[in-house]
Amino acid sequence: MKNRTIVVAVLLVVVFLAGFVPSYMKANRLENELREARREQGLAQLRDLASLAYFQASQKDYGLASGTSTRFFDRTRQAADQAPDASARQSLEVLLNLRDPITAELAKGDPGVLSDLQALFVKTRQATAIHSGALQPE
Repeated sequence: MKNRTIVVAVLLVVVFLAGFVPSYMKANRLENELREARREQGLAQLRDLASLAYFQASQKDYGLASGTSTRFFDRTRQAADQAPDASARQSLEVLLNLRDPITAELAKGDPGVLSDLQALFVKTRQATAIHSGALQPE
């Protein structure tokens, strides 16, 4: 009777694990995919904000471009802080070096800001495409 109870208990544990382990592994895989998709979305938003700031400045709407660039640089800082590795972090932090000159030129309404915003756009595409797995056009 004692051996039978032990066998039944072991079988219950085995059945439980047989049902639990595959579900647990699937949940972990889906969680990792969701985390990666959110990171990709954040990088895409950076590209969108850089292009929007450039477009707004090209339309001579420096006030809107200033607000957009502020959002861009704030999100770039967040993305750099959450980057999965040092190279991704470094490439995003390089973008932050353009913050002061762009902000100053937008505040003055200097049309020369377009060249800096264009450089920001190109560097943003390069920095986000390298780490997102997207192919770079040559």
